Amino acid sequence: MVRPRNVGRVQAKKTTPDWEQEEFESRTDIKKAAQAVTDLGEQLSQMTESEIKKLALPSTLFDALMLLKRMDRGPALKRQKLYIGKYLRQNEPLIIEIKEKLAEIEAKTKQQNAHFHKLEKWRDRLIEEGDSALHEFLEVYNQSDRQQLRQWIRNAKKEQEASKPPKSARELFKYLKSLDW
Repeated sequence: MVRPRNVGRVQAKKTTPDWEQEEFESRTDIKKAAQAVTDLGEQLSQMTESEIKKLALPSTLFDALMLLKRMDRGPALKRQKLYIGKYLRQNEPLIIEIKEKLAEIEAKTKQQNAHFHKLEKWRDRLIEEGDSALHEFLEVYNQSDRQQLRQWIRNAKKEQEASKPPKSARELFKYLKSLDW
């Protein structure tokens, strides 16, 4: 009697990550998706060690990223990048978590940049327009020191006219940064 091959054997259910289960048009699309994950790993390796620590990554991935950061060039560098990509592809929830954290960091950075641009505009207006801009500024931020602001504005104008380094303008900007917005 001939037994069928799979009778009596327990087949292990192979689980495939979500990125492999997606509908892809071609093998090229699969390769592009895998490369995108590897690129994410490379993006992580470009961050500073303290930024990577803030992401609270698993120790295996953290160690792999630190090793990649220490490498200069050569085939070992490529293998390490591919290893990190493979590790990430095997841990799909980790990819989503990392992308969310990177998006939060990017949003926070954009918010800080917008805040600094706002401060720079106030500084430039205060220097260019003088008392009219200062009056408007003090209406909005009444806790500010009027006398100190006037002194920095006056000195900044003198420095501009004399083509000197903008020491007072920097001091004014530092003061604006220190205010509780």
